[in-house]
Amino acid sequence: MSAIEKSSSFFSQICIDRCKGCCCDPWWGIISYTIIKEDGLSHLNDFKADTIKGINARAQRIVKGYVTNEVSPRPLFNLPEKYNIAVRDINIQDSKLAITILAMFAFRCLFLSEKKVCAIHPTTMNGVEIRPPHCGFMGSLDARQGEKGYCRIIHAASDSLNNDSSINTAIDIERCASERHYREGWPTADLAADAVIDKLKEYCSRYAARLLPVEKQAVPGRNEPCYCGSNKKYKKCHGR
Repeated sequence: MSAIEKSSSFFSQICIDRCKGCCCDPWWGIISYTIIKEDGLSHLNDFKADTIKGINARAQRIVKGYVTNEVSPRPLFNLPEKYNIAVRDINIQDSKLAITILAMFAFRCLFLSEKKVCAIHPTTMNGVEIRPPHCGFMGSLDARQGEKGYCRIIHAASDSLNNDSSINTAIDIERCASERHYREGWPTADLAADAVIDKLKEYCSRYAARLLPVEKQAVPGRNEPCYCGSNKKYKKCHGR
């Protein structure tokens, strides 16, 4: 059976009966964006606060965007369970750092039961579609890996020629990837922001030491040796 000969009900059956909410348990919201950090690694506390604010704002954008198509809309998600924030790239110009962030938020859909049954899927709501337009998208047969609408499981089903092993393999790959992202994530935006800062420190220590914060030279006592190594007392050297 070719991909063209397979109906949408065939792929829907793959999603509902075989995949069982693999992409919804948890549901991953993914946003890529760039942060500009001036003054190198100085004022990291302010940068952390801004990073947390940006992470939370994007998570809230997803929460507000995913609501049911009803007269009184209901949200699909509460706050994320995990924040998987990856630094994808860092570019440097003068003392500015352009940090490209890939933010992955693991949400638990409020309408997905423990048995992986979607309570708002059309087949359980007498055919009435109340999901948001961008929820439950089954994937596109025309999309390729890395493109919007690509689903490894749908493509495995389209090429399987009724070979169940390829579909099961694709499901296992997706489930393992989701579990890994979840395991490597952080429970709060605060901890995710700390991870971003750690990556910045690591990058600057390797490639841009000049952007590391300079520790202020401790001022010695007046009768202590001067820090310049002159063997004179500080008061008679740089302390004059």
